[in-house]
Amino acid sequence: MVSQITSLTLIATTVCACVVLPVSGYAASPASSAIRTPPQVPPVMQAARLEGAPTVDGNVLDDPQWRRLRPTSGFWQIQPDEGRPATQRTEVFVGFTDEMLYIGVVCYDDNPDGIIVSDSRRDAPLDETDSFQVIIDSFLDRQNGFVFGTNPAGIEYDAQVTKEGAQSGSRGTSGFNLNWDTSWTVSAEISDIGWSAEMAIPFKSLRYGSADVQNWGINFQRNIRRNNEIAFWSPLPLQYNLYRTSQAGRLDGISVPPQKNLKITPYALSRVERGGDLPDGTHHDEEFGIDLKYSITPSLTLDATYNTDFAQVEVDDVVVNLDRFSVFLPEKRPFFLENAGQFQVGTPREVELFFSRKIGISDDGGQIPIEAGVRLSGKIGDRTNVGFLQMRSERVSGEAPRNDYTVARLNKEFDNRSALGALIVSREGDGSYLVDDRDDHNRTYAIDARLGIGEDGLISGYIAKTDTPDRDGKDHSLLLQGQYNSVAWSSNVAYSEVGEDFNPEVGFLSRTDYRKFSFRSQRR
Repeated sequence: MVSQITSLTLIATTVCACVVLPVSGYAASPASSAIRTPPQVPPVMQAARLEGAPTVDGNVLDDPQWRRLRPTSGFWQIQPDEGRPATQRTEVFVGFTDEMLYIGVVCYDDNPDGIIVSDSRRDAPLDETDSFQVIIDSFLDRQNGFVFGTNPAGIEYDAQVTKEGAQSGSRGTSGFNLNWDTSWTVSAEISDIGWSAEMAIPFKSLRYGSADVQNWGINFQRNIRRNNEIAFWSPLPLQYNLYRTSQAGRLDGISVPPQKNLKITPYALSRVERGGDLPDGTHHDEEFGIDLKYSITPSLTLDATYNTDFAQVEVDDVVVNLDRFSVFLPEKRPFFLENAGQFQVGTPREVELFFSRKIGISDDGGQIPIEAGVRLSGKIGDRTNVGFLQMRSERVSGEAPRNDYTVARLNKEFDNRSALGALIVSREGDGSYLVDDRDDHNRTYAIDARLGIGEDGLISGYIAKTDTPDRDGKDHSLLLQGQYNSVAWSSNVAYSEVGEDFNPEVGFLSRTDYRKFSFRSQRR
């Protein structure tokens, strides 16, 4: 029996007329009585080669390396007064050396005592604190990017964005990965002019094309917490955020080094036990393994692992589950995190066709040893994303068979946020657990697509099928949704369906056997 779920939501708001008074001028500069309007064309800034490396201590104005550069300025609010100049002046410097990209920011503030700092942990949210963020679209594909941020306490905040964030937290594939971490340095300080910060980002921590001199997409965001103010260098409509790379500005003249990085991380463990009831008197236990990361090209990365050890991985958050649906816990193992968004197809936290936590982790959260694996991810050319994974896990008696996992992903990007992709996920078991014969396998096949319509419209969806022995009935899943997100309206219509025999064993599935239609429209 197929259950049916239908939801219909319509929200309307009234329209209010009001008079908006001019805001005050920038700090450290006289106020202007003229009404300024955001530029219609995204801004462009020129990167400059530095004669030497700045001292990354947060003091931008007193560093001679920054004084040789011309900063960019002119930030525009989307909150609280959309389309008005920011109430405080912000200056951003961008320079580079042979090995490093440097970003310096001076956040002028006419009330330094009013600067708010709410957290100093890595990757802590930057919404409730004064903060500065930058998104770097290093392929200029207008869909993907790297986010780096900090606050006056100098925290490190980094994340990877795919498909402009892909409406993270709503229907559609989640495209914001905060668990992605890379090597970089930041420092900040508060002074009588406000606060300032310096970022040093190694080129080897980024991925980019093959040209010697490149133009990148870029945008900056500043939050002034006491004013509830959010302002961007490249103006954005109220309905979008920093991840809207299609409307970012441009950074020209970046001279990048050739990238042939090789990182090897070995480990060795040894344990000796003696005495007590041990029959041989002394018992030795040794184990070793190795992880490898290699940049085949500046945009294509190979990860390899042997006898993998995940002992240093951050623990999962504690969750109390009071319903009958499975709890979704995000992936935190570094081996799986780079370009993780390119492997994701489905509906976040409901139907995810590939979920890397199904590899090397049992249903009760225990570790299943991984013998070896390779993972290839990145871009070929300017618009083609590729991903491939091959791993083998060991047999655990009474808990899991030996499994070989294969994942292949291809995604082609087009203009205006459009894309077409395919995904294949396979598990091949040795038939040693809960299976009477050697036919122990599971496969998932999927096609997904996105079509951008104008600046505010988007149609997206996927269709998938699984192959499992003895489950050949309604083994399909699909989603079709349309979105319209303008300054005046936010609308979403979606239809999803999951068959009773749909079984993506290397994915995440909260439930089966349902159809769901939803419609939501809200006037801003």
